[in-house]
Amino acid sequence: MVVPLRDVVGRPELGLAVLCGADLLDRPVAWAHVSELSDPAPFLLGREFLLTAGVNFPTDVDRYVARLAERDVTALGFGVTPVHDEVPAALVTSCAARGLPLIAVPPATPFLAVSQAVGALIAEAQNAELRLLADSQRALTRAAVRPRPVEGTVRALALALDGWALLLTPAGVVAGAGAAPVPTDDLLALAGKVAAGRGPRSAATEVAGDHVVLNPVDHATVLVVGRPTPFSVADRAVVAVALGLLGLLRADPAEGRAARLATRLLLTDDRASAADPLADLVGRPPHRVVAGHGPDDHDRLTRLLGTPLVDTADDGFRAVVTGPVDLDALHRHGWLAGVSSPATAVDLPDAAREAGALLRRARAEGVSQQADTRAGVAALVDPVRARRFALALLAPLKDNRTPHLVETARTWLAHNGNWDRTAAALGVHRNSVRHRIAHVERALDLDLSRAQHRADLWCALEWLPDGWPGP
Repeated sequence: MVVPLRDVVGRPELGLAVLCGADLLDRPVAWAHVSELSDPAPFLLGREFLLTAGVNFPTDVDRYVARLAERDVTALGFGVTPVHDEVPAALVTSCAARGLPLIAVPPATPFLAVSQAVGALIAEAQNAELRLLADSQRALTRAAVRPRPVEGTVRALALALDGWALLLTPAGVVAGAGAAPVPTDDLLALAGKVAAGRGPRSAATEVAGDHVVLNPVDHATVLVVGRPTPFSVADRAVVAVALGLLGLLRADPAEGRAARLATRLLLTDDRASAADPLADLVGRPPHRVVAGHGPDDHDRLTRLLGTPLVDTADDGFRAVVTGPVDLDALHRHGWLAGVSSPATAVDLPDAAREAGALLRRARAEGVSQQADTRAGVAALVDPVRARRFALALLAPLKDNRTPHLVETARTWLAHNGNWDRTAAALGVHRNSVRHRIAHVERALDLDLSRAQHRADLWCALEWLPDGWPGP
């Protein structure tokens, strides 16, 4: 999560003054960091608002600034007094030449106050994104169950994104909302490629200065959204919710839509509370979740599985069943599947994850898998391969001088990436945790903001042999 530099320098209580780079205040700030080193560049990660009072300030100012620019530092904050009575003129000149915003920090403003302000702004931005996502989900869901649900959902999406939205088919515009432009030939051609699967599963372009993103709803329909500003991660999550709803609304008659919607509600963690009201659709427990890979044939799947609760997407499906699953029949019709352990209605999200893991093994081995035939989750992974994977991924950390990195990474992941709780558990400062995790990312070439990389690291840590790294 980042915030624009403009928001930081705009905090009146800080009294910050922009000495150069006033046209660069939209640059992102990920955190504020204090350093009095003559060359702090090797210890920076990029996107910092770097603060210094000029202690040990180098004589070669231009090289100092060039090194910061190379590390993608967002801005330099220079505190006047007690070391310097004013910001050195050479520093102003060099920062202006290098395109590095230079901010004067007045004597009355402690660097800690600047750091706290950056942290508060980032927290506010995170909370705003969570509110946007929650509010948008409610608005989209309400629109989907009202009259003219397709048009209403597209309209609700445009409002949520503060932009415009179009639903396109080869025949033209199905629904539009906001100040949506008339589709150009290029946009229609790109939409056709996205829908037909001849290109990427999604695409981004520009139309009349707007940032535009295209996503397929089904084999013939594409959702196009646009607005003047780029889309954030939360915005894309809102679009994903709309895509799911529009896919349900467009694909089936009313009964099928209700069944698919119920399936998705039951198999999503934050919808677990809806499981009890929907239990009548599922039947009496125990239930099982089936995850499969194969042809997109919803009607045949409902017949083979004996349930209307089948959700097909791309080249796979998920289903909730109450009876036995004929894996041989599924295989004859081109499907590989993973079948979960028995579960109650409220436990179906966990069962869905188990079925997904079994499906991954089924695809690797070419044979459908059922949870009952294996002794627990550990049996889903070959121990030799697991050990080999762990040793290969973590080899750069084998140096005995850095055992704290493994402990920090495991604790940080166990606390879901929460810096404060991790620091408390380890008995260190949160900044130490940040630096250690950054060290792990660099050493292992991972981006731990990505769920896949976190999962890889967690599994590797779990599969490490006892006593690693050894003598």
